[in-house]
Amino acid sequence: MKTYELLTGETIGVAEFDKREEEFIRNLSTDAEKGAEYFDLLKRVKGREALPLRGGQITPAIARSPLYRVAHDIADRAGVAQGYLLPPKADRTVVKYDAELLSLTEAADLIGITRPAAHQALTEKRLAGQRVGNAWVVRRSDAEAFQRGRSGRPGAAMISEATLAESRSK
Repeated sequence: MKTYELLTGETIGVAEFDKREEEFIRNLSTDAEKGAEYFDLLKRVKGREALPLRGGQITPAIARSPLYRVAHDIADRAGVAQGYLLPPKADRTVVKYDAELLSLTEAADLIGITRPAAHQALTEKRLAGQRVGNAWVVRRSDAEAFQRGRSGRPGAAMISEATLAESRSK
């Protein structure tokens, strides 16, 4: 298998998987076909000891990796089959990605702050966003406006030129 087609229709190249990754995908797929519970499969994809996470946490780089995306898709297919997830729309002309909406992590990356700092800005209503289920969604324009509002502000460890000049004159 050199490619894998996701539920979204996107094709992922899997030719560079090593033997361990190939075996992981094969076992995950076999278990999904045998009716393994969706949540058990998902735990193998993003749980504490999950191979796609390489012993760490889900980061944007991990989430974009072919291994993670293929493994998550296998679990999602089981979730659709078991009624936990809705299947993607059959008519792809109706379904379109809204590039205007960002996840909390994407918004934090765009702004240039950490995810926890972005979360705090959302809860303090300094950054506009909306909860969708258990996640935050931020409009790209709101993240850019927040970023513009931060530009030019000195960081906590930075000292302004005026402060330096004042301290020199003493």
